[in-house]
Amino acid sequence: MPTTNSEMQCPQRGNRKTEFRTSHGGVVPTRPTAPLRFQQGIAVLGIVAILLSAITFSAISTSQQVQQFYTIEKTKRDTEKAHVTHMQQVKEIATLLRSHSASQTLNRIDTSNATILIEQTDLVGEEQQSLQHFDVRVSQDESNTIFTAKFLRYPSLLRLPTSTQQLSWDNQLTEWLFNRSIEHLSATYFPQSVAKQDCVNLPPASVFWIEGDCQLHNEDIAHSDENQPLMLLIVDGDLSLHADTQFHGLIVMLSTTPYTHTLHVSPEASIKGAYVSNHPLNTSLDGSLTPSTTVLKNLQSHTTLAKIIPIPGSWYRNNSTND
Repeated sequence: MPTTNSEMQCPQRGNRKTEFRTSHGGVVPTRPTAPLRFQQGIAVLGIVAILLSAITFSAISTSQQVQQFYTIEKTKRDTEKAHVTHMQQVKEIATLLRSHSASQTLNRIDTSNATILIEQTDLVGEEQQSLQHFDVRVSQDESNTIFTAKFLRYPSLLRLPTSTQQLSWDNQLTEWLFNRSIEHLSATYFPQSVAKQDCVNLPPASVFWIEGDCQLHNEDIAHSDENQPLMLLIVDGDLSLHADTQFHGLIVMLSTTPYTHTLHVSPEASIKGAYVSNHPLNTSLDGSLTPSTTVLKNLQSHTTLAKIIPIPGSWYRNNSTND
């Protein structure tokens, strides 16, 4: 029968010695020896090393992901910046193409940060209008991006007055000439017009929009001839051509009220081209009137009367790095 608090010793196995202490509750092992504690410490260190390796790997992965995110964001910002820059370039090109040829535009545009190509094709419209089709290509070597767009240049004077409209009036006149009702026609429809309320000291121009009476002298239009004709629009006013005034081009007299206005051509003054009105006129024609389709066609094809629009669906961006 075992006694309380007595000690017993088991046979040795190799160099390992295990001690047990007896009690009334049974046999209880004593604390582990130093070699066992060393092995346990090594195991803990191994676990710590594994955890540190996992944390280090996670930190490196997170750092790479953050760096990749910032790289993507920078590329995105650079692409968007290039997109805005090239859109502005294309708009600037279109503005220049309104009154310049493709070669003239290339000489005026800044091409230091891009390669710009413009192809021009001359066309003839349904009413024999002179039209130009432009294919614009802007490429950026740094971003490896290409922008393309197509434009159509057409005259603001869409149609020439018919033989019955020349030297006469037609209440649908503005629809015929400009595809605009008189209520929706203004000086801003003509890209490079000069808008005034009289004809005193007119600057050199090809299109004049005058709201009110006009006393026209030859020195005001001395810069024009048959090859450089003018378009003079008189809105709610009278027009008088003084002696020796030689007008080449188209006179358009528009009335927005029932009031009847007056057209006076003094002796030795002349109109070569046509005059038209949307309302009956009081006419005093003592000078010469010479209808001329040639002069009107020269006017219609003049670049100062040109308008330009983008062709829908032609804008395209190609980033070759994504191919």
